[in-house]
Amino acid sequence: MNILLTGATGFIGKNLLPALEQAGHNVYVLVRHSSDYSKLGATHIVEFVGDIRHIALYLQQEKIDGIIHLASLYLTVHTPEQVKDLVSSNVYFGTAVLEAASFAGCVKWFLNTGSIWQNYNTKGTEYNPVNLYAATKQAFIDMAKYYSDVFGIKFCTLKLCDTYGPNDTRKKLFKLFKDYSESGEVLKMSPGEQKIDLIYITDIIAGFTHLADLLASGTELADEYVLTSGQQIPLKELAQMFCDVTGRKLNIEWGGRPYRDREVMIPWKGTPVPGWKAQVSVIEGIKKFIGGGKRLLIFGLPASVRYSEAA
Repeated sequence: MNILLTGATGFIGKNLLPALEQAGHNVYVLVRHSSDYSKLGATHIVEFVGDIRHIALYLQQEKIDGIIHLASLYLTVHTPEQVKDLVSSNVYFGTAVLEAASFAGCVKWFLNTGSIWQNYNTKGTEYNPVNLYAATKQAFIDMAKYYSDVFGIKFCTLKLCDTYGPNDTRKKLFKLFKDYSESGEVLKMSPGEQKIDLIYITDIIAGFTHLADLLASGTELADEYVLTSGQQIPLKELAQMFCDVTGRKLNIEWGGRPYRDREVMIPWKGTPVPGWKAQVSVIEGIKKFIGGGKRLLIFGLPASVRYSEAA
């Protein structure tokens, strides 16, 4: 297939790009003019400088079959000055790509990336954004309905839980643990009772490629799915797991800072991707993330056994 990929310079995109190419697909990368894509190693790269017609002609010329849309601006808490950037990155950019796709006439499917933060404190499918970032992700989905209904582009959103893996420079949980375990500084955290659903990068990539194949095959699909590890582990327990697996120490002050406004205490589950299941446990993921961890015996049992029932 000929696939257009946005967000290739991000953590997931850098891993998805070679995976798609290894699967035999021709991948065309769409980047913003301001992006640094010098180290991507992609064969086909096109810059978006605001000219939607140019992108439409490019999609038409390269006979793009489908689009995987990863590009977004992630902000846990925004400032008034960042509102414009959030809307531009998370609503306008994707809408511009869909407009180009509708004009090109060759694009059959569009795989969007969402977040479980769009469904805060809900058990069903009700929309309830944790923050403005989540609200902009939902706003794009609402915009996309027009293109799906009018132009017949099959649109599907894959919502993600927390993601991690080696070479991840984002200030995510295990990166934080790694840095503070090396510095020995006190890490102030919330009381730590919130549960977290962590997905390792190879499972994420498998989820995207599998769902893209289903879309391309014409399989009848729902409008959205979720990648979930199947485990929801309390933050305090994750910290102990990190220490047990790596042999490192963390100097954490639990309750050193309050829970955030609208803290996600229990991750939203949603509907898992059909035919996909996470393969990497958190124990194995920590080992891979740290580059090979020390396997400890806790209470006479390996750490993998001790935590195998975490939920």
